[in-house]
Amino acid sequence: MNHRTPARAAFIAGLLLTSALAQSQSQSQSQSQSQSWEYRSMQKDPMTGQYSKDRFRASTITLEEKDGKAVFRMISGAKGDPCFSRGDLPAEVQRDAQTTTITVLPPLAGCQPFRFVIRNDGSGGVRQNPRGERWVDDGNERGLTPVK
Repeated sequence: MNHRTPARAAFIAGLLLTSALAQSQSQSQSQSQSQSWEYRSMQKDPMTGQYSKDRFRASTITLEEKDGKAVFRMISGAKGDPCFSRGDLPAEVQRDAQTTTITVLPPLAGCQPFRFVIRNDGSGGVRQNPRGERWVDDGNERGLTPVK
């Protein structure tokens, strides 16, 4: 005969509930992951028409990964560049011990691909553009630090 006290039954029920919640949360996290970084969107100098290293607006880039697909999004306080300020864009993600590389291939005609190489330690990163067969830094300080 198995005699269980109400306290023991409540303890076992609590363990089962905690285990079920942990498993559900783990499955949810494996299905969807989101990261965001601060980003400096360069603005054109009104005198020269060139992008200025001194003029930028604070923006945020977000990478959301779910069910094996990655989506890039830029959130900016202004209209922004139509090539990548259009909402969700498909992205390719590569990770190694030091960096996360997010490559975006805008579907809009006339828009060039671009990518971000972000240091995993939170110390920043670069935006790169294709030049021939290589990726080249755009030369601007972009911030690229985790959103806090």
